[in-house]
Amino acid sequence: MKIFCNNTNPNQDEFLRSILDIDDVYKNMELHFNNDEIYILNKDYKNPVRVEIDFNDPKFINRNNRRLKDKKDIFWKIFSSKNSSILDCTGGFGKDAFLLDSMGHDVTMLENSPIVSLLLKNALDKINDHNINLFFGNAYDFINHSNEKYDYIYFDFMFEKLKNTSPSTKDIETLKKISFKNNDKNQLIKIAKKKINKYVVVKEPTNSISGLIKPNHTYKSKLLMYNIYISSND
Repeated sequence: MKIFCNNTNPNQDEFLRSILDIDDVYKNMELHFNNDEIYILNKDYKNPVRVEIDFNDPKFINRNNRRLKDKKDIFWKIFSSKNSSILDCTGGFGKDAFLLDSMGHDVTMLENSPIVSLLLKNALDKINDHNINLFFGNAYDFINHSNEKYDYIYFDFMFEKLKNTSPSTKDIETLKKISFKNNDKNQLIKIAKKKINKYVVVKEPTNSISGLIKPNHTYKSKLLMYNIYISSND
């Protein structure tokens, strides 16, 4: 990956170079620091794709508002307790965390990819009416060493689906390339069950091949399912 920093963002690549061999990973991608913007340019495609996180983007806001409207979105059913504390362990582009915050919950978001963490922090710094706490790090270590219990702990394991299904968007394909996978998902679920007051919620595509442990309950839509696990000290 090539990194470009303009005059107002000198040495922004030092954080990444301190934890990644950045020159040897993420081929055909560029990371740009341009004034108050941080974005990725994915050159895997004939027409390079610009990927960034912008919670002020009108399209993003409209999509978020549609999910809030009339409280018909499935999130209202799953996260039904008002003003809950929620730990989102797979931040990604922050869409679910932003929605949960918009619903009035107290949201803490984890992201284990340093590049995605930079994009998220930059986006969060530009909004004033939301209060999402962001941490960079490994979800297993964070949960294991935390003394805090959350009402809900949320995971989004979207990537493990059958090969013959429809392709993901170019944004999601880019996210997959720069994200760090959680290899032992079942172990994460087991430890999360010890740190909740209500549920562990795991979002997956309906055609998932991840082989998760059997949930206590599942909410399903046409394309997605949400596995629900209750608290356990086992």
